[in-house]
Amino acid sequence: MTDQVPASERYKEIAALATTAAQQLRRHERERAGELGEAVAAGRQRREAADEQRKQVVEDVRKRWNAAMEALWDERWMQVKAMPEPDRSAAPSTPDASRRDVQEAFMALYKSLEKTRFAANLLSRRKKES
Repeated sequence: MTDQVPASERYKEIAALATTAAQQLRRHERERAGELGEAVAAGRQRREAADEQRKQVVEDVRKRWNAAMEALWDERWMQVKAMPEPDRSAAPSTPDASRRDVQEAFMALYKSLEKTRFAANLLSRRKKES
């Protein structure tokens, strides 16, 4: 004959397995919640750092724009308008590369204005000497 396990014993075994599985699931969920919490915190820090970098780039661009407007003040023929909106079609760039590009463009403008003014001063001196 076969040995039959009483139903009460089988119930206790199944209940113990369910309890163990529930405990393991809770432990796994706590660990995963901790990992996700850390990931969210790290993401928040990255976003805050990116926002700060964006603010710095915008401020640098604004400063260069204002300096360019001051440099162009004597150029009466040029109609200067407000700072344009960002070009959304521009290629992606890092904040440092963006700052560098803006500085290089500003320096190129400034140098071209110096050359033009130097040439104009030279011509006016020659006319005076004649």
